[in-house]
Amino acid sequence: MNKILTVIFIATFVINNVNGQNAYSPVPEEGIVNFVTSSTEIEPSKAKGSPYLNEEFVHGEVIVNEKVEEVGKMRYNAYRNEVEILDNLSKDSYYSLLKRAYIKVEIDGKLYRIYTYVDNDKSIKTSYFTELNEGPLKLLFKPEALLKQARTPSTSYEKYSPPTYVWNSSYYILDNRNKDSENHAVKVRLTKNNILDFTGSKKNEMKLYVKEKKLNLRKEQDVIAFLNYFNSL
Repeated sequence: MNKILTVIFIATFVINNVNGQNAYSPVPEEGIVNFVTSSTEIEPSKAKGSPYLNEEFVHGEVIVNEKVEEVGKMRYNAYRNEVEILDNLSKDSYYSLLKRAYIKVEIDGKLYRIYTYVDNDKSIKTSYFTELNEGPLKLLFKPEALLKQARTPSTSYEKYSPPTYVWNSSYYILDNRNKDSENHAVKVRLTKNNILDFTGSKKNEMKLYVKEKKLNLRKEQDVIAFLNYFNSL
């Protein structure tokens, strides 16, 4: 099996060098995807709803250490917290991208990358986030789908409820201003007071900026504009 994968990898490398980065690789590169556990046939879900922002596999690029290493058809599974890469040979199976801090992926114009974050129980976990702005103070979006279990009726008057995907996405702030500490993203509700609390000694100045620009810090785009200005100071 290892010999077969090695041959496939070498062939893929040659094809990529000949055709360039716009050609879709038959099999993703070794060291990027999980060959052992994530090669799975695509089957229609028995649950209502979907764990995907977009169920279709669309154009994506895997970026390793700031260099594009893989181009293919991809999608993000918000329930499994995985990036799925279509097997370009079989067309009916996919591989999951390894979760590594040095690997990020752009799917249909959205950039996904791994960050650590503080969970509700105060533990430190890792997840994919989409970056909404650049700079030391970042707004991150965590797309997340939960699977609500099926409910079997206990009486003849009740109806069966199938398992259902429920969206539970949220925003986080990552403060990288202190380069000497290990920084983790923290969950935040988009409100004026919550966002201003991250601005420290510039809080009063940023209050005036919000008033002057008539920003509504309950809106994503206004928070992005606010942070872009703050990061420029």
